[in-house]
Amino acid sequence: MYPWCLKYRVRLMAFDSPLVTGSRGISPADLLFACKVCAEEPLGGKIGWVDELRIMSLSRNPAKFERLLEAFAGYILVQDWPKFWEQTKTKSGGGDKGVPWPLSIVANLIASGIEEKRAWEMPECQAIWLNSALAIRKGADVAIMSPEEEAFMAEEEAKEKAAATPSNPAKETPDDGTIPGA
Repeated sequence: MYPWCLKYRVRLMAFDSPLVTGSRGISPADLLFACKVCAEEPLGGKIGWVDELRIMSLSRNPAKFERLLEAFAGYILVQDWPKFWEQTKTKSGGGDKGVPWPLSIVANLIASGIEEKRAWEMPECQAIWLNSALAIRKGADVAIMSPEEEAFMAEEEAKEKAAATPSNPAKETPDDGTIPGA
């Protein structure tokens, strides 16, 4: 497979792949198809017997399928994207204008002088960071979290999750020792 790039994301979006859209549960066939897209193998036609065996093998071995899904998630490098402070639509200038976000990034990179092929094929994480830097350079109100801010936010989120853990009312008894409803 080649580095994950916006070209592959858009291709998988066009096929409504749950690996990028989250539109449904992911099957072994979905994972195999995504790998073929990223390896730039020809698409279409009947799948071969080797691929059928791979799909059956992954269907019978959920642990292996889960490991491969995790490996694919690591390949996409979403965890390395810049983390942005949330902004209101009025502060950020509106919302989307109907253009898919990967195309907006590619268009901005091309408008900034990067060759079209390079804009589509540079690693997605690099394209997002570069797009962010170019937007800031042009005066856009983009607020990227520092590593310290990211760590603080992750810590706060963990605290909120711990505090939100519901207790089990079936195991609790009233303070006076009486049985409820008795």
